[in-house]
This record gives sequence, C-alpha cells and structure tokens, in this order.
Amino acid sequence: MNTKTLVGGLITGVLAFLLGWLIFGMLLMNYYQSNINSYAGLMKDPMEIWAIAVANLAFGLLMAYVFNLGNVNTPGKGFTTGLILGLLMAVTFDLFLYAQYNLMNKKLIGVDIVATAVFDGVLGAVLGWWFGRGKKAAA
Repeated sequence: MNTKTLVGGLITGVLAFLLGWLIFGMLLMNYYQSNINSYAGLMKDPMEIWAIAVANLAFGLLMAYVFNLGNVNTPGKGFTTGLILGLLMAVTFDLFLYAQYNLMNKKLIGVDIVATAVFDGVLGAVLGWWFGRGKKAAA
C-alpha cells in the first residue's frame, strides 16, 4: 500500500469511528436496543472502545485499498462505491446473524442495512475526495 492509501485508510477509519458513534451510538441507539433480543451479559458495560477503534481502522484500510485498486477518485464515485460495498457487506453480515442467532428482528435488519449502506456511502464520498484531491477535472 502506498502512503496515500494508508493515510486515506486512517482518515476513513477515524471518520467511521466518530460518525459511527454519532449515528449508531446516539441517533439510532434506542431503535437498535428496542429491536434486539437482550439477555444478561450480552452487552459489555463498558464496551471495548479499543476494539471498536481497531475495527474502524481496519475497515478504513479495506475501503482505501479497494478504492485505490478501482481508481475511485471523486466524491460521487466514492459515495456510490461505498454505498454498494456497505450494502453488500451489511446484507451478508446481518443475514448470517439472522440465520444463526436469535438476536435481531427483520425490521432491525432492514434499518441496519440501509443505515450501514448510507453510512459507508458518506465514508466513501470523503475517501473519493481524498484520492482525487489535487487532480484537475476532465474537460
């Protein structure tokens, strides 16, 4: 990976951590809590923030690697690419969880897929901007 990709991954990872806290940890937290099966010991209190941070950094690097390979270098192309990646990953992850665990209801799966796709689209727009900054627009 080149420096631009590593820095883009770092930027995306930090943004994912902060934006994820806002969207999933604040705005949608009550919705998630009311649509998930809960039992004593399921949720860690306090959460392992270091693990969330490392996961976000790994995701940022994954997006940056894919964007670099795909020459994604505009906010618009970044949003679309991020949206599609987020949609496909959320469908995969959520349906695996639904198939194997009594954890989430179907309503939450739908909301999570849409929220994750849009969230990843926003991350992708920023990353697309990062990869394209300094380039002249095609005439």
